[in-house]
Amino acid sequence: MGTMVVRKNTGHFFFIVFLLFIQLFTGCGRSEEETQSQQQHIDSMMTILTQVQKNLGRIQQKEAVVEKLSSNIEKQEGSSVDQLGKDIYASIRFIDSTLAASRNLIQKLEEENMSSAYRIESLDNLVAEMRNTLEDKDREIRELKVEVQQLDARVSELLETVDVLDEFILEQEDILSYAYYISGSYDELTEKGILSKPGSPLSTIFDTDYYLAQDFDVSLFKRIDITETRDLYFNKPVKNLRIITPHTKGSYELVGGRTSSLLLITDESEFWKKSRCLVIVTDD
Repeated sequence: MGTMVVRKNTGHFFFIVFLLFIQLFTGCGRSEEETQSQQQHIDSMMTILTQVQKNLGRIQQKEAVVEKLSSNIEKQEGSSVDQLGKDIYASIRFIDSTLAASRNLIQKLEEENMSSAYRIESLDNLVAEMRNTLEDKDREIRELKVEVQQLDARVSELLETVDVLDEFILEQEDILSYAYYISGSYDELTEKGILSKPGSPLSTIFDTDYYLAQDFDVSLFKRIDITETRDLYFNKPVKNLRIITPHTKGSYELVGGRTSSLLLITDESEFWKKSRCLVIVTDD
């Protein structure tokens, strides 16, 4: 399909710069308590940086998938062309949503750093560099979309089959796309009727398990598109998070520092298979 966009991998640059700065930042003569607080702030920053780097890697992989699928379209016939077109659409949608998620993470990084008593001023330059990288990647994706649209007559015919693509989008949204999540303290979720209290006074004292209410109001939950939401940010450390609803082991990770954390959904199909509602207790 012709010459594709040249892409640069700058993820490692972020970490080299940031790790060098951390060595200088933590090397100053500070009390043990101050050093511990600084380290908590750095852990939180590194969690977000790690996820942004992973997102950039995922985007680069999907770009390669789009290029390969696009080059294969001309060799296919009939329904195979339609399926490849759907796969290209899904990959581009994944790229768009991952770019959006990365922008949100960078915004959280900047806000958390600005509000911290141990603000890392030099991180401002790194944030600006990361934003520039995402803007460059956004331009690459726009160019890639143009190239897809400029395929030969067979591909053009596929891209003009609006009914097929619209049907696919509606099917994805109606059947597969949406899930719901809510987080809060035990008392907050109990008050909202999401969790139920233990059945007896003795169980209140001795039982530390949380119980989902048999029926609860889903309108209290936040609705998300599972094809676009692969990480959830919390202003609580990992040790203070507890997932109450059933979700497949190995389909997610909880990572973070001492002041914030991320729920990373690594396999959305498996994660949401057992429950389309996610309930997380964030007690101290």
